[in-house]
Amino acid sequence: MGKPWYVAHSLDILLGQVNALEPDRSRVSDGSIGDADHSARLSDHNPNDYRRGDGRFQVCARDFTHDPGDLDGQWLADRLTTHADPRLKYLIWNRRIWTPGIGWKPYTGGPNPHTSHVHVSVVAGSRADSTVLWNLGAAGAPNPPNPPRPTGRILMTEDNVATLPASMDTTYEVLAVPPAAQVSLIFAAKTVIYGGHLYNWTPVPGKGTGGDPGRWRTEVQEGEEIRIPRGTSKVHIEYSCASPVSVFIQAIA
Repeated sequence: MGKPWYVAHSLDILLGQVNALEPDRSRVSDGSIGDADHSARLSDHNPNDYRRGDGRFQVCARDFTHDPGDLDGQWLADRLTTHADPRLKYLIWNRRIWTPGIGWKPYTGGPNPHTSHVHVSVVAGSRADSTVLWNLGAAGAPNPPNPPRPTGRILMTEDNVATLPASMDTTYEVLAVPPAAQVSLIFAAKTVIYGGHLYNWTPVPGKGTGGDPGRWRTEVQEGEEIRIPRGTSKVHIEYSCASPVSVFIQAIA
């Protein structure tokens, strides 16, 4: 793409909430920054002209994979359009597009029918970087099941391993962690991870810290353990590394 970029923080928040609801969901059609096809036309998957303090340009779109067994695209589209968050610019799903004040209509913006993923665009600018949680339904609403709360003394199995894909450019991953446990991330890195930081927030509206309150050293070594403050439900890791890095998530109830 040429420009240094970052994804609008409100979309990172939505990604974290979705991953917490369905940690095992398919991510095969997830996406943010546009490919060569997107770069040749106007698209919210391309960096816009809004820049944050470090000079990176804002990307205002994310795609969320339709996974009927876990995260159903229709469910997500219904939740987002029903509550009509003011950050939401438009949403495309299953051959239709939704925009505020207009509602649903047939999508004619390109050959992609958007049946494999839900496209979510937010308004550009500072509003898109709000870290307020998205309203995905009131308590008791038919949401996808929440991940179980930790009950054992130590929770650490092969299912608690995440992989940070290799990237020489700064990129990020969002990990869902149990807020009721003492969580540590253990980096099984063959190379040094650079430029890392954590975003911490809770699943309780209005109670999250948001922003960037917990910053760790610019280098994370192989085998290093990083303790995450109790009450954290999502960990946003911004990094670059020369080869894939496994991250073990240890949770002590």
